[in-house]
Amino acid sequence: MKTKRKMMVGSLVMAGLLAMSGMWASADAALMTQLDYTRGGANWEGESGQMLDRHLEQKGTLKMGQYQSWGDIGGTFEQEGKTYSLFTSGLQGASAPSASIEGMSITMDLSSLFFGWQSGDEIHAWNIGGMAKGLFNPQTSEFQLSWDHLFKGSQNSRMQETLGAYFLQGSVGAPAAVPIAASGLLFGSGLIGLGSWGWLKRRGQGLQAA
Repeated sequence: MKTKRKMMVGSLVMAGLLAMSGMWASADAALMTQLDYTRGGANWEGESGQMLDRHLEQKGTLKMGQYQSWGDIGGTFEQEGKTYSLFTSGLQGASAPSASIEGMSITMDLSSLFFGWQSGDEIHAWNIGGMAKGLFNPQTSEFQLSWDHLFKGSQNSRMQETLGAYFLQGSVGAPAAVPIAASGLLFGSGLIGLGSWGWLKRRGQGLQAA
């Protein structure tokens, strides 16, 4: 009798797991057209690291499958005679931004993302892109992404090898919300919140130590 009961419980557990796997699979391989970020940050000790951190705090939109020119992502701002902006470009052979969702995970290729400043005819730009990964909430379409970029120093520049860390949070322009169990939704929302808090805490500690 006990053996049959254990087998029945095991079957119910297995059926539940299979049902959940089907639920997650329904959101797999979802494609996006754009990401609307409402919050972000940068931990980069480079020449314009503070300006980039300030710029990522502004709202912006990253479009998939196309390059965006100066000022199209999050506008521009001026500081001490310099105009700062984000843009995407294939100058170094990188493809236009692309992203995909698998369950509650999101991956985005931001290899073509640049940040720079312009003053008169003088322009300086840095590639800050990379392969960003994070969490996605299928019910609310909210996302959280982070990535690193290693800046390599050179003998002809005073800039030494530096690692920059970046963070973005916002909502996905598409796809539509996918039904998901309440427990899974709470779990995912909690992870996004904890991930954002942990990243910002590490970033604050890094800035204090700098």
